[in-house]
Amino acid sequence: MTRRIRVLQVTHDLGVGGLPRVVETLCRSIDPERFDVSALCLNFGGELAEMLTADGFTVSVLEQAARKPDYLSSWRVAKFLRAGHFDVVHSHNTQPFLDAAIGTLLSDAGVLVHTDHARDFPDKLRYMVLEHLLSWRAFKVVGVSEHTTENLNRYEWIPRRKLATIPNGIDGRLFDRAIDRPAVRASLGVPEGAVVALFASRLEAQKDVPTLLDAFVLLRDRVPALHLVVAGQGSLRESLEARATALGIGDRVHFAGVRLDIPDVLRAADLFVLSSTWEGLPMVILEALAARCPIVSTAVGGVPSAIEDGVSGLLVPPRDPVRLAAGIERAARDPELRRRLAERGRAVFEERFSAAAMARRYEALYEEGCRRRGIA
Repeated sequence: MTRRIRVLQVTHDLGVGGLPRVVETLCRSIDPERFDVSALCLNFGGELAEMLTADGFTVSVLEQAARKPDYLSSWRVAKFLRAGHFDVVHSHNTQPFLDAAIGTLLSDAGVLVHTDHARDFPDKLRYMVLEHLLSWRAFKVVGVSEHTTENLNRYEWIPRRKLATIPNGIDGRLFDRAIDRPAVRASLGVPEGAVVALFASRLEAQKDVPTLLDAFVLLRDRVPALHLVVAGQGSLRESLEARATALGIGDRVHFAGVRLDIPDVLRAADLFVLSSTWEGLPMVILEALAARCPIVSTAVGGVPSAIEDGVSGLLVPPRDPVRLAAGIERAARDPELRRRLAERGRAVFEERFSAAAMARRYEALYEEGCRRRGIA
């Protein structure tokens, strides 16, 4: 093509979270000489939308009737697509998939690429049947891990020829800049000399923070210097704070709320902990690898595809506070082990999970889809 390929990323929002960070990273990492990338938020903009806009990217928010279900959202998306003359529409998760699929059909817009960012399968039957039907409109349906892709084939009956796997990626440069480590640790409320374990994610049932708190009860006397920082927000925050107090570990667990400086927080921590019951390939795992922050995680979803137990991190079963406590204790007591896990983790990140690697694979999909439609 003599002109750049116009790509629209369609997402619920660009607030703080793993999926929005993937969309933001794609906008920033896709080759601007070959592609003109913008984003459409169906629900609201958010912090990352503001950051992208400040850096010159076009981010639009779909106009909706306040506090009412928007049954015309697909029609509104179609209208937006007709006006924008997009070559590629890239949707992220179920509602954007529905609106983008119907929107491209009504507007005769270009190639539809969809990414499933993972969930706990089997999902509700109506969602799985809907996505099976929508997949016939898509050029490719992408899973963020082999585990997710297999679930899409197994539970949604999407043909393998329609499927691709592209792991999430992040910009490693954000994790290499100099930081004031004592100042960051002080901002988290931990005392000097503490061994800091960091949890950073949404405070929802999927992340199983109660099991993590139960593990910390077991560690209270075994590792007296150990403190837990819980960074993130969600519907369970108040109940989790109350649980930590009731368990007698309120002085060892620090709820930090939403942090927009997660790269710095990861580098200031001594280890990262994830206690989820299910995952795709969580962005925060990749961020911890990039930050050289040794990982203790439950072996769920796509996590074992990124972490080799005992080599680039420590893996434990989900919903098992005893095994989780043992993994945290092993890492907390052994600085040399943490150093080895951190260095190998960064090497794995460079090999497989950089933003550049993710962007190049999506660019290839966009170009192939355009060629097949005679756009390029």
